[in-house]
Amino acid sequence: MSWQELSISVPHEYVEPVSYLFSRYGKGLSTEPQGAGRVLLRTFLESGSEQRLARIDIGIRLISSIEPLGELAIRDLDDGEDWQNSWKEHYDALPIGSRLIIKPSWVELGQEETDGRLVIELDPGIAFGTGYHPSTYTCMEALEELVQPGVRVLDLGTGSGILTITALQLGAASAVALDIDGQAVSAARQNFRRLRMQDRITLVKGSVPHPVAPAETFDLAVANISARGVADRAPFIFHALRPGGMLIASGLLATQRPEVDDAAIALGFTPEMEWPREEWLTIGYRAPAAQLSE
Repeated sequence: MSWQELSISVPHEYVEPVSYLFSRYGKGLSTEPQGAGRVLLRTFLESGSEQRLARIDIGIRLISSIEPLGELAIRDLDDGEDWQNSWKEHYDALPIGSRLIIKPSWVELGQEETDGRLVIELDPGIAFGTGYHPSTYTCMEALEELVQPGVRVLDLGTGSGILTITALQLGAASAVALDIDGQAVSAARQNFRRLRMQDRITLVKGSVPHPVAPAETFDLAVANISARGVADRAPFIFHALRPGGMLIASGLLATQRPEVDDAAIALGFTPEMEWPREEWLTIGYRAPAAQLSE
């Protein structure tokens, strides 16, 4: 059986839609930061998978009608190449903030490499959320500052589960993790089980509003989705937060801040903190000490 490697370089804001195409029609997915706001994505196909290749190609062309992405590169693999593990070569340990370091499950670290940091072990698999994207990176910086022992966390758009894992290892008591993508839910479930965290996590396919996120339940919510997604879901997140709780809003470009500010402030949120990285921005909003009457 012979295989082909498909790859394309995309701007950060198009990582998620292209990742979806690759993970739905390809086999495996890797993301390799290239700098200058771009990421190299790879997936693999059996040679002769013309229908799957055509669907990926059509999807790339549709996205390119909005933002030119460049050409989809296709490379025939030698029979001896281990494509099932080759994508792992593009991940390494990643320090974040002052106390965290992400360690892929197959990477070994010595004591001197961790340098006293809290190790977040992750198997990214095919789900979005590795820490290399600026929005995930800054969400982890925000969690490092905001998680207090015993808090309850709502993770909207959990992806690989990286932010839920981070919150629990920083001392959160429990978390509810939601994602509308079934593949993300499967990847997150595997990560939670491998780390033996599943007893403290409620993992659900879906979004808010949802029965697992009732009123005034959470001390902290993190929504690493998109500017439009945060603006649309903000009323339901507000409803689920306890008085004085915090919303970490991410997945937005700095230029999209007014859209999120308008939606959040209208509900009673107050912007208190921000974590910029490249052209991306994560914002911390405080809910009022007493929730506004409906």
